[in-house]
Amino acid sequence: VSPLNVWIQSGSYILVAISEILASITGLEYAFTKAPRNMRSLVMSMFLFTNAVAAAIGEAFVSLSTDPLLVWNYGSVAVICGISGVMFRILVRKLNSEEDRLNNMAEGRFD
Repeated sequence: VSPLNVWIQSGSYILVAISEILASITGLEYAFTKAPRNMRSLVMSMFLFTNAVAAAIGEAFVSLSTDPLLVWNYGSVAVICGISGVMFRILVRKLNSEEDRLNNMAEGRFD
């Protein structure tokens, strides 16, 4: 039995919940505003599909959650996150300069 109270963990869970809320709302709003009117549901469903892929990857790492393999579990997730962060930065680094142009695009027509 640990002498530590279980409520010590609550801070990290609260921060994760807040970050999930902020990331999901921002991503869905960005997908909705940048997509053409007739493709909004498709673009938003693709955004939500990335959440499903992330959940599947998380499920794949469940088998590493036994006691001697915990270092591999957290280490491999940290490496994947680091590589993903660098790739994300490389892919979207010019997007800020294009933001005004994207916001002022005329709405397309689908007849």
